[in-house]
Amino acid sequence: MSDMPELRAGPPWAMEEMIYAEAGLVEPILASSAALEAAESIREGGPVVIVGCGTSEHAAMAGAALIPGAIARDAFEASLDPQDGGVCIAVSHEAGTAATLNAMKAAVYNGARTILITAKPDEAPADIVIATPLVDTSWCHTVGYVSPLLAFTAISGTADAQTCSRVIAETLEHRARFADAARALASVDRLIVTGSGLDEITARELALKIEEGLHLPVTPLGIEKVLHGHLPAADSTTGIVVIRVDPSAAAKRDARAEDVKRAVAELGMPTVTLDALPEGHPLLAGAIALQLLTLELVHVKGTNPDLIRREQPAYKAAADAANT
Repeated sequence: MSDMPELRAGPPWAMEEMIYAEAGLVEPILASSAALEAAESIREGGPVVIVGCGTSEHAAMAGAALIPGAIARDAFEASLDPQDGGVCIAVSHEAGTAATLNAMKAAVYNGARTILITAKPDEAPADIVIATPLVDTSWCHTVGYVSPLLAFTAISGTADAQTCSRVIAETLEHRARFADAARALASVDRLIVTGSGLDEITARELALKIEEGLHLPVTPLGIEKVLHGHLPAADSTTGIVVIRVDPSAAAKRDARAEDVKRAVAELGMPTVTLDALPEGHPLLAGAIALQLLTLELVHVKGTNPDLIRREQPAYKAAADAANT
């Protein structure tokens, strides 16, 4: 972790400032010569494994969805069982996550080329370093997710800067919808967040943001998984967020999402749907949407998202005990 974020008495939180700074990430990251170099390194062949922890692991999953043939792995597991050759792409916003750095070192030992995506390029070595231009000032990382997502977009060539800028700007314009959604979920004791395809990645990151920022238990699940054994633990005090942004196989995904909503309605579960977002980059639209929904939930509940409770002795001690 970086130096502790500023402890503010109330909003605006640093998290909000970071969300609105994300539009400024697009041009420098999409124009990065290091991203072009990374794309060339991938074309040299061998397995492409993307590693990270927490938000960075979710960004790694997004990268694997954008880069054909790439796979995402939990950094700790990758450090124990490294790839043979190829390319290891490590995502570490502040270049200080031990498991991620160990995974990269283990991959090097097995002959892999390394790429590091980080906002602190001087902190750790790699064959190629893609430096992102802004260090997150909130530990409820938002820039720390969007920055590598844009880097993977640049590497894969899946969207241009104009598209990315438009998607961010237009999703921010939906903020009032997310405020309404937050109010609809105000009374719940726990949440399920669900999506299919690319939206399952977004669901994982939303679950993490809400637990970090709101301190509310959240279970991320694929759309189909919700219907296979999880509902007996849910009732009218359980909310659900259904994410429907991925445009692939849209009719079938829509139909199964509606099945989920009909099922949870029978249990009286408060339900919010994240859909009808700007087209062109579903992962990026989902990223901005999940961040805004989390921010609005924080405002409803009156929590401070920036320090993820580490200003409180018990939670700081827990982090210190695990060296995180």
